[in-house]
Amino acid sequence: MSQSLNSRFDKNLKALCKVNPLLASQLQFLQPNQKYEVYIGQDPLNINVYDKENKLALYPNEPLMETLEKIKEFETFKLYPFFYFFGFGNGIFYRLLLNQNVQNIKKLFIFEPELELIYIALNFADFSEEIAKGKLLIFWTKTISFGDLDAYLSSEGQWIYSRIYNLHLYNNYYGRYREECLDLNTIITRSLGHHVISVGNDSTDALIGLEHHLENLPEMITTPPMLELISKAKNTNTAVIVSTGPSLYKQLPLLKKYAPYITIFCIDASFPILVKHDIKPDIVVTLERIELTADFYKNTPTKAQKDVIFALTSIVHRATANAITQGVKSFSMRPFGYTRFFDLKEYGYAGIGMSAANMAYELIVHSKFEKCIFIGQDLAFAPDGKTHSKDAIFGENESQYKPKNNALEKILVPAYGGKGFIETTAVWRMFLNFFEKDIAETPYELEVINATEGGARIEGTKEIPFEEVLKSLPKVKKPLIKLTPPTKAQIAANQKQMKAKVKEFLDYGYKKKKLVEKLFLRVVKMTEELERLNRENKLEKINFAKMDKLLEEIDDVKNFFLEDTFIKVFIDAVQSYIVHQELEFAKIVVRPVHTLTEKQVKQIDWLYQHKFWLFSLAGGMDATLEVAKRAAKTWMEIPKKYDTTNASNQSPVKKTNHNISTRKKTKKQSNL
Repeated sequence: MSQSLNSRFDKNLKALCKVNPLLASQLQFLQPNQKYEVYIGQDPLNINVYDKENKLALYPNEPLMETLEKIKEFETFKLYPFFYFFGFGNGIFYRLLLNQNVQNIKKLFIFEPELELIYIALNFADFSEEIAKGKLLIFWTKTISFGDLDAYLSSEGQWIYSRIYNLHLYNNYYGRYREECLDLNTIITRSLGHHVISVGNDSTDALIGLEHHLENLPEMITTPPMLELISKAKNTNTAVIVSTGPSLYKQLPLLKKYAPYITIFCIDASFPILVKHDIKPDIVVTLERIELTADFYKNTPTKAQKDVIFALTSIVHRATANAITQGVKSFSMRPFGYTRFFDLKEYGYAGIGMSAANMAYELIVHSKFEKCIFIGQDLAFAPDGKTHSKDAIFGENESQYKPKNNALEKILVPAYGGKGFIETTAVWRMFLNFFEKDIAETPYELEVINATEGGARIEGTKEIPFEEVLKSLPKVKKPLIKLTPPTKAQIAANQKQMKAKVKEFLDYGYKKKKLVEKLFLRVVKMTEELERLNRENKLEKINFAKMDKLLEEIDDVKNFFLEDTFIKVFIDAVQSYIVHQELEFAKIVVRPVHTLTEKQVKQIDWLYQHKFWLFSLAGGMDATLEVAKRAAKTWMEIPKKYDTTNASNQSPVKKTNHNISTRKKTKKQSNL
């Protein structure tokens, strides 16, 4: 087959060039007919492929017949929005699948271990439109990693469907790639799980973050903003992120020796350790909201803070901000909805990751350093079980990280240097996920070196001993980083904007909350009517027209989550329990219906599931607004119409709470 003579291949390649130029380039220079021969029957869709090395046909029977049988098998999956396949075959199955499910399929992932088979499939079916629109994503398994793949697996929120995820093996031929298939499945499940876990299962942290953010705003706008920090932070070409893993202690003599020639980004927990060893960091990063973080600064001499920049996020506890009395505080905002709402862009956004070290990496990237070195970034237990470095103020064995005794429950990740595996925790693995994602997505050529010399392997980094890296650096003394605070006029303008934004936050929030509460009460009334009809054996009298109207209104409320303002105001506080309910809803969404009765049962299930969904949403919205008022009241006057003593602002959802939560299903009701 000649590439230039096949218009289908040319169209596919042109589309692929725009979305996956690396794969397009690999296909363009591929020499065909190396491992495979193609045979076409009388029907042009009867395309078989013969593996010359293994003397095996891709299709043991007639290819078109096998393809049509497979299409029938997938009839039960016709409502699935996301598909994941291992193996491309001759491509015809996917062309038919996309044709039949054009409305339902949002994304179809194909992972193929043989580059030549991708080439063959793209010669026999035109996928150019689906490739260009990102509906069909093709990957050569030999060139993918977690960091590279994660962005594709999360862009459409497909992790919401993680509980119905299945990696389909295209056909028996691909059974010979068992190890690659298992490795791929690990990457996909790791990605889907990472996003579900990142959402959390408790809204408390988000509400605390909102409260701290509002309490910190008056001080934040008086400090040098993040844009000022990243414009001045690069006082050398090399940044070192100092974390608090067990391996840090052995690196301290080298760090001290070379400190004048490198830019030291130190996480807050490492600050007391560096102070004890007379090492002055350039920038100390803090992003946590807990009060205990203040101890990192309270337990160090105040004079040690002099000439240090403290990069704080706006969600830190006031005790942490108050404990820093020397040096320069520079606030930024984590990229949460409620921080973006205030539109103080010069102060954001960093801290999308879950640890101070993740945030330090973001600041280094924004500052355009040429080299970034990790030390003390173990992300795993030391061989002796220790969790932190010697001299860590909370000790070397923090109890919350205690390893599990049950071997089956242990979490293992590849070890530094590729020497087997090492035990980690779910939290550390999440930090690792963010590092690998961020490194893969770094928008310029940054040399990232893991000089931890222990702990977990971080994909995307070079593993080089710390001493070897430092000896290769030029010994040029760094200047002090000096930041300029905002002017009085800038502070005054931001103060005015803050107050206006709080009022807008409350105006919008209460308006939307009222709509959700009204719909919730109507849904409760409808479910009570269904239960009455069920008790009276009169299910034939169910008013499905009325139910359809309610389901449409539920869809309207769900569309709130497409509004940018709603996302900014409420998403962080409500997403934990809303998302975990949506994970279950996905099972209902993809459930096929063949009869009117099945359709009606599905409608009833959908209505019942959304009763608690609306209840949860209204409660989360109410909590968000109460926290916002309480925190903003510390520095501004809240309009009287939002006074909680005003009966009109009381949530009707609360009044129905007891009745709903204690209602028990009868045997007949459970049949609904």
